[in-house]
Amino acid sequence: MQPHFIEINSMPPEISIVVPTYNESENIGNLLQAVSKTLESYDYEIIIVDDNSPDGTAGIVRKISCEDNRIRLVVRSGKLGLGSAILEGFSMAEGNYLLMIDADLSHRPEDIKRLIDRRKEADIIIGSRYIKGGRTICWPVKRRIISRIAIVLVNLFFNLSVKDPVSGFALYKKETFERLDGKLKPMGYKLLLEVLAKSPGLTVIEIPITFINRKTGESKLGMDEILNFIKLCWSLRNT
Repeated sequence: MQPHFIEINSMPPEISIVVPTYNESENIGNLLQAVSKTLESYDYEIIIVDDNSPDGTAGIVRKISCEDNRIRLVVRSGKLGLGSAILEGFSMAEGNYLLMIDADLSHRPEDIKRLIDRRKEADIIIGSRYIKGGRTICWPVKRRIISRIAIVLVNLFFNLSVKDPVSGFALYKKETFERLDGKLKPMGYKLLLEVLAKSPGLTVIEIPITFINRKTGESKLGMDEILNFIKLCWSLRNT
């Protein structure tokens, strides 16, 4: 009797979605469920990079990943920052396209499909709040002011045509990061700005999105992140 072998598809996924987390136990299950529903016809993986959340975020992801092998979990030693978390996730990614998204559901999972469907048209597809059709919902006045000030700073320091260079929701071709290997030193949470500043000549498309203020959990935007953003602008301007 001949042995029976089950053929296993060893092909890597086309799309890798990286989600940095810190104390997102109230949101992460809903996010993973929504992404799975939105992308059920796509070939993808999700990499959760958790900064050792004390609220049990990693445990929730670990449980869900036991039932869905497209979900991978990395737990780091402590709160090391959003930018470095995204880079670590990208370094592990197997897909040809790399997408970063927040864990707090401020980026609508249904908008992921709109970025992915344009993936072959540019080096970076940005989910933009500040082009026609983009908007923010329930954002506190303080956050709106900080965001607008950040855009003004970027315009002062850099000659970029991008309307939302501080977006945390973007899809990249993998080779964009391979060309920047060793050159990225993420400071704070604005990885997109660093990529744009260090890669002149990239083709970029902005897609209008709806940004929704988080309903649960606490914002990670504090004074340290704001100061890091100013330092980032200064360091990139002088490189």
